[in-house]
Amino acid sequence: MELMEPLYSRKSLFRAGLSALLGPRETFAPAAPRWLRPPGALAERAFLRACTRCDDCLRACPHLVIRKAGPETGAAAGTPVIIPHENPCLMCLDLPCIESCGAGALVSGGRPGIGLATVAAARCYMAAGQPCDYCVIECPETPLAIAVNPGEPARVDTERCTGCGKCAQICPADAITIRDQR
Repeated sequence: MELMEPLYSRKSLFRAGLSALLGPRETFAPAAPRWLRPPGALAERAFLRACTRCDDCLRACPHLVIRKAGPETGAAAGTPVIIPHENPCLMCLDLPCIESCGAGALVSGGRPGIGLATVAAARCYMAAGQPCDYCVIECPETPLAIAVNPGEPARVDTERCTGCGKCAQICPADAITIRDQR
């Protein structure tokens, strides 16, 4: 007796049945890269030209937030990155990462920041009427860079947000991402 290959795996059969039962899944915009450059980074092209991959900023970061980009990042491999949803930047007062950069890829001047928090309204618990203020509690800016009102998604003050990522890391709905604003 010859065994036949199944037409569906258990997993695909289960998914097909669930899709038929629940209808189409809600789709979201494709995610932006979930890594950013350290505070004071030049625009990406200029940064890649200036960065020598010396690791001085990695060693200078007292909270071990900055890490090396992996080979999956192509030309950016070996350069410093921050992955805010995993390990947010604590925006040290003296910004030792900038001070350590002799190559000029990280520069001081102006209000340092690494990005801007954006909220996916469809995912935000507050917009769905479920009380949640984790992002507000974690925001280190004074006055706060993020606010919540019942029945509305969290709102980001673009003038105050540094893109540190503390709100993105704590968000239980994964509704907050940090986007590069250089």
